[in-house]
Amino acid sequence: MEEYVRKLPYWDKLSDSEKEYVRQNSMVRTFEKGAFLKGHGESCLGMIYVISGSLRAMMISEEGREITIFRLYPGESSILSASCVLTQVSFETVMVSAEPTQVLIVNSGAYAKLMEQNINVRCFSYETATERSSSVIWVLQQIIFYKFDQRLAKFLITTCEKTGRDEITMTKEAIAQEVNTAREVVSRMLKQFADDGLVKMNQKTITVLNKNGLKKIM
Repeated sequence: MEEYVRKLPYWDKLSDSEKEYVRQNSMVRTFEKGAFLKGHGESCLGMIYVISGSLRAMMISEEGREITIFRLYPGESSILSASCVLTQVSFETVMVSAEPTQVLIVNSGAYAKLMEQNINVRCFSYETATERSSSVIWVLQQIIFYKFDQRLAKFLITTCEKTGRDEITMTKEAIAQEVNTAREVVSRMLKQFADDGLVKMNQKTITVLNKNGLKKIM
């Protein structure tokens, strides 16, 4: 536990008594791939810090449609799952593990108290919430204002730039989750891109053949 709480972004700004308070009110939990993150007997988790693996944050409509709004990787934090702490957050997000994932959780009651008494924790909270909320707005803008071929082309280019490789090893289902549409829609558009010589597909990978062509679509 000690090695993980020391990695919290605001750890060095806490007093000795506050550090001990965090130690007493934190836990490390491990989630299997596809598990929804839930508190023990409560939906409000508190502050989440990713130790290993990754999380997918999404919003779910009443009809069950999922919209991926951002992902969290090792060293990243989120408090959007704690609307009971930040009452200014007017929307609920759901966290699901994208792979076997280990997280540090500072429980919501303790985190709320830290925010009240420590200006550095409060500033961190609002900065983090603002950053994640901006991700929500960006995703909604993409869905509302851009055609799907543009969104998919941008996703393929961005993924290649992040990995430094032209091969993308992802299932069509996983891509559909990232670009917020159905698997069938992704399959049809990838087939169109393949027919146009922009990508090449096999069972496990998608190879980008013409980045300039995809960028023109964007």
